[in-house]
Amino acid sequence: MAPNVITLLGLSFILMNSLTVLYYDPYLNEASPRWVYFSYAIGLFLYQTFDGCDGVHARRTGQSGPLGELFDHSIDAVNTSLSFFVFCSAAALGYSPKMIICQFFLLCNFYVSTWEEYHTHKLFLSEVSGPVEGILCICLSFLITGFFSSQFWHITLMNLQFGNNMIDIEVLDLFLLSLCIGIIFNIAAARENIRKYYENEKTNTLVGNNTEPFTEYDALKGLLPFFIYYISVFVLIMIDTEFVSFPLFISIGFSVAFVVGRIIVAHLTKQYFPYINFPMFIPSVQLILYLITVRMLGYDPSKITFALTWFGLGSSVGIHAMFMNEIIYEFTTFLDVWALSVKHSKYT
Repeated sequence: MAPNVITLLGLSFILMNSLTVLYYDPYLNEASPRWVYFSYAIGLFLYQTFDGCDGVHARRTGQSGPLGELFDHSIDAVNTSLSFFVFCSAAALGYSPKMIICQFFLLCNFYVSTWEEYHTHKLFLSEVSGPVEGILCICLSFLITGFFSSQFWHITLMNLQFGNNMIDIEVLDLFLLSLCIGIIFNIAAARENIRKYYENEKTNTLVGNNTEPFTEYDALKGLLPFFIYYISVFVLIMIDTEFVSFPLFISIGFSVAFVVGRIIVAHLTKQYFPYINFPMFIPSVQLILYLITVRMLGYDPSKITFALTWFGLGSSVGIHAMFMNEIIYEFTTFLDVWALSVKHSKYT
């Protein structure tokens, strides 16, 4: 069996979890049968297991290479959003700005990790890494929900008063806060690793097939596309909270997965860092079209947001699919390998 098939099989468990959510709890705010939450935990744990086995199997069979690295990172990027989507159902989070904010932290962690690998040429796993401790925490959360129901996450622990407003702090808030704090430390660690790399680098760094002096501050420019993209996302949902929906959530996930894929390709082929990525303009296009159709032409906001969110999803998925198809073709042709089967086994 080809290592990439193992990677895809791992993703299939997450897809089954996501389809189960869409069947039992499409609005992410209702209780599902208890067995569903246990199946979420099993599915995510199997994904983690398969994700860990594909690399081992690739090295054992002599199939490890750049295509496998691209495949693995691209699948992980998609899984980041899909797994959190399943968690939102388990915690009855609903489609809310809080959901998009938490997705921002998760995808930021993944983006920064890939950005770090591009510059240091190493994949660092921090003390609290997403692929290990992060996934196990989410698995544990599914088990907790299975035993105590989704209401567990909405138990009020304390009340904070700001002026005349009373804010309830729930178990879910503390859980999400702890995840975000861990991610912030991971981001800081990635920046520190890049700083050390360029401090210790005695020779010029090879970038874009040219030998050019490169510094930590040059590397930090690679964070701008991600944060500018998310600024446009936050502006979009501030204009109309109805944009917060399943298609927007998945569109964001595929847009970031596309960018991560391009960074990996640039890393593997020693190209310039990809600052311009078309899917990251989708929220800006949605915002402009919304302002024209709703504010200027007076169309129904609900119908426009519905159309624009699905337009964004179709665009992001389509662009990502074309990118993966082209890259897989180029890699398999150049390396003389097959993507989903073994062409040259070391045992033959």
